[in-house]
Amino acid sequence: MPPRSRARAPRTQALHERGAALLAAGLLGVTLGGCQPNLDDVQGAAAARDAQESPDAAAGAPGTPLPQYDAASAVGDLVEGFPAELVTVPPGSQVLASSARPSQDGALVEVTLNLRSDETVDALTAYYTDALGTAGFVVSPSSVPSALTSLTTFVRTPAPEAPTESLAVGVFDDESERLVTISGQVVAG
Repeated sequence: MPPRSRARAPRTQALHERGAALLAAGLLGVTLGGCQPNLDDVQGAAAARDAQESPDAAAGAPGTPLPQYDAASAVGDLVEGFPAELVTVPPGSQVLASSARPSQDGALVEVTLNLRSDETVDALTAYYTDALGTAGFVVSPSSVPSALTSLTTFVRTPAPEAPTESLAVGVFDDESERLVTISGQVVAG
């Protein structure tokens, strides 16, 4: 007959392991129970569901202003006053947004143009190099790193006393289409 101490050893060891696991789970529960933050003290925390206003109630409240677009910008078209004869849209391209507003001193017009095109990056860069070159702009060397596929800066000083105009033409290739963004300052008119 085997000694009793051997038969009890596996059972005693199993009880100790279960007890240790239960003790660890209990300690973890007590520890984590004290870790729940007061949401009022957490920056950016959402309020409790019952404390939040219903979206329908806020949307229909009298006097709630709707957002307005800047009159100096347009979505899907060229905004009134945009220098379209200088900053042209390549054939087959779709205008996404544009803006044109006077600079602080009024000597220049600050412009932006965002468009979509199926043309290649090289074709779009060549298009703007030719179009702006014809208007007297020259490429200004730039060593500024960019996430764009292509970034070219153009400058022009039409007369010695005139302000310097500049346009940055960036092209991003997402492999299915090209997104072009143009921004800068040009003489009004």
